[in-house]
Amino acid sequence: MDSHYDSVKAREALERLASEVLPQDEDRRLATLTKTDDWARHLRIIGIKQPQSWHLVKVKEGEDISAAEEEIFTLSGVICDLKLPPVTDKPKIATRQYKFLRQTVAVTGLGSTKFEDATEAGHAIFEIFQREFQEGKVEQWVTERSNGHSCMFISNRYMTPRRDAPDMNHIPFGADVDPNGHLESMIKEGFLKAGPQSFRVGDLVDVQLSFVIVPLKEQRYKMVTVLHSIALVNGSFSQEARKKRAATSNLLSTVTAPTLKRRVGYVTEQDEKRARGDMDVDDGSR
Repeated sequence: MDSHYDSVKAREALERLASEVLPQDEDRRLATLTKTDDWARHLRIIGIKQPQSWHLVKVKEGEDISAAEEEIFTLSGVICDLKLPPVTDKPKIATRQYKFLRQTVAVTGLGSTKFEDATEAGHAIFEIFQREFQEGKVEQWVTERSNGHSCMFISNRYMTPRRDAPDMNHIPFGADVDPNGHLESMIKEGFLKAGPQSFRVGDLVDVQLSFVIVPLKEQRYKMVTVLHSIALVNGSFSQEARKKRAATSNLLSTVTAPTLKRRVGYVTEQDEKRARGDMDVDDGSR
């Protein structure tokens, strides 16, 4: 986002959205999670084997933990970065790195107090998780910064190694995600799909996410935020910013400029990747 984007009005709209009053039994907003004294009373951690991971669930009174559902929260924010489908080019990476391919969205609150409440709730959830493991074994969870404001990266993998989930059945990718069949061709190399609206940086969205612990190397672990869905709430701020940029561009184009010599093609593979905007490959460091 740049000077053409009205961050003040976007933050005000976000604050109003996140402040809407909802019935307590229907409120799944991350920002309100820790606002009651007994907020953690019904939360439990369960582990699954395929693929190995630990999940946060809510257990109702008198309910067996095996019947509990994973806690999925709603986070309202402004998109500040994204790598979403469709996938039009096959990534030029080694087969062993396929599992790191992710669809990712980063959202910020632009300084909104409600978004800061959500990040604090994320840290509170981390404290619950890390108590299930030996001290020091879980990497510290941190939120990142975008233009001076807190932001949260939320993602999920396109696929998982078949050896990590031998009992899972593959669900084919849709044409809106994989129009040229590149991801589907990668499935044949020992991977499974992990379980097309257009979004733009600057859009106000509701993101559904969960918190999960995943294993790393050498008996270390990491809490990640898993993307479940995105819903567009307000696209007018990003649209208005694009109009302002276009108007500025048209104004500048009226100035006569000398003819420039242009180099055609790419000199290096890195040049080509930067121009093409290759998909995000998470090596596990985020």
